[in-house]
This record gives sequence, structure tokens and C-alpha cells, in this order.
Amino acid sequence: MFKNFGFSGKSEYFQSKGASLDNGFFIILTSVGTIVFGLSCAFISSYEPIVTWSQFQGISGFIYFFISNPIIGMFVGVPMLIVGAIGTYKDQNKQNKEIDKLKVENSELPKIKSKVNAIQEELEAFKSKVIESHLDLVANWLKGLDKILKLDNNDRVTIYYENKEEFYLLQRHSRNPKYKKVHRQKFPLNQGVISKAFEDGEYLEILCPSIDDSPDLYKQFLQDTYEYESDKIDKLTMNSCRYLSLAIIEADIHVGVIVFESTSKNFFDTDKAKKIKGYCKDHQGQLSKFVRDMLKLDTEVKVKIAGLDRTVESDIDQMLKK
Repeated sequence: MFKNFGFSGKSEYFQSKGASLDNGFFIILTSVGTIVFGLSCAFISSYEPIVTWSQFQGISGFIYFFISNPIIGMFVGVPMLIVGAIGTYKDQNKQNKEIDKLKVENSELPKIKSKVNAIQEELEAFKSKVIESHLDLVANWLKGLDKILKLDNNDRVTIYYENKEEFYLLQRHSRNPKYKKVHRQKFPLNQGVISKAFEDGEYLEILCPSIDDSPDLYKQFLQDTYEYESDKIDKLTMNSCRYLSLAIIEADIHVGVIVFESTSKNFFDTDKAKKIKGYCKDHQGQLSKFVRDMLKLDTEVKVKIAGLDRTVESDIDQMLKK
């Protein structure tokens, strides 16, 4: 009790009771007026006010006389009954208008939902077009990089970006159509050459056996060095044995990784690794912009769609609560 009531209490008992009395005031007034008027009519025929008055004295007697007087009860009961009836009628009339209004609003809900769905579809289509344009831009940049670094059909270059503790494939290029295909969009943060470069800034692999020389040694090397599972190795479309992965850095923060790989053991026999590092260093700002724009595009559209959903749901909730 002491925790519920008082200024610091959490109870709303009287508040809820008061709200109930407010809502049912006219109904209560009509009921009380009917009872008072009925009782007064029942006793008025045998009531003798002079005799009754002579039996009571003082203030308490006067109060009792006033309360028990059926004549006064009739004069009190009739106005209560009339006011209560009029109030109940007007209250019900207002409720009927509110119900009609809600019916009209509810009839608009399907149209609102249809409009929301159309807007969401437009946003998704817009998002797809913008992202597609961005991916085309990155693809063209990778094609230019391919020509400058003189990559061939055994080679591939891929850009990954980090988002919410996972790597996502941004864009990939290879002259070999088979190696260019994308089968996975998401990769773990703590596995493979992507992870090693993301942590250390760069990573070079020149010791991996070629699958052409020994499939078993190749498979075992990937399992021991990069913690690849056997079934995933079997599903690889490109069995690379040479890797160079470089972190994409923006404001001293690693935001992604660019990976060069080849199935040829001679990929780094010349000074190609040095050329790749120099080229990527000179274009670090462009690489980081590719990643930043992709993250921004993906996030902004999702936020807008989520915000639209919340707004519409709030409007619908408010309608239903009425």
C-alpha cells in the first residue's frame, strides 16, 4: 500500500476510477435519477410532510427530513433523469460520428498500404540502379588496372569492404569469365588472405602449392594456413596459389581489402608485387571512396525505407487506438 499511494507512489487506482466516472457520468446520472424518481413516486401517496416534520428536530432532523422527502426526491430525480437522458443521447450521437469517421479512415488503410508498397518498390528500384551504376564505375576502374598491370587469364582482382564484422564483395574482375563469376557475397572476418591483410595492412602468399602439381598438398595447405573447410575448397571456382592482399585505408582505419590472386606459380617472378603495391598506394583515395560510397548507398536507402515503415505504422497505430 505504502509503495503504491502517495506522491511517490505508482498506483493509478483513483485516476482510472475517475476516468470511468467521467465516461459514464450521464448513464450514472440517468440511473440515479430514475431510482430517486421511482422511489419518490412509490412513497408520495402515503407521505404526510407535516407529521414527518414534527418528528424531527435540529439540523440532523432537517437533513433527514430533506433526504427522505419524496416530494423533494421527485424534484431532484426528474432533472437528473432529463439531464442524464439528454447527455446520454448527445454522447451516443458523438460516438456514432466518431465511429463513422473511423470507418472512413479504416477504408483508406488499404490505399495507404498500397501507396507505401509502391514507394518502397520505387526506392528499391532506385537503390538497385544507383548501386548498379556504382558497381559499373568500380568495374571500369578494375579494367583499367588490369591493362596497366598487364594481368592475364590466370589472374583475378577483387575488392571487399567490411560491414558489421563481415566482408562483402564489392566488385571483381578477371579476363577469364569463369574466374569473374561471383558465387558468394559475404565472407567471415577472421579467415583467409582477406582477414590477414585487413589486420596487418598487407599479405603476400608465395608458398602455396599449385593444385596442378598436387591437389592433396594444395588442399592441405589451405586447411592448415587459412582454416578453409574441405567442402569449401572443393567448391572453389579458382584454385589460386599466389595472393597479394592490401588493406584499403581511410583516415588510418581499415575499411576494406583489395586482393590480387593467380593460379600461376610465376605470378610474382618479376617485380609485379612492387608495381601492384605502388599503384594501389597512389590510388588509395579512390579505393577508399569506392568502399565509402558503397557503404553510404547501402545504408542510406535502408534507413529511408525503415523510416518510412515506422512513420506509416505509427499513423496506422494512432488510427486504431482512437
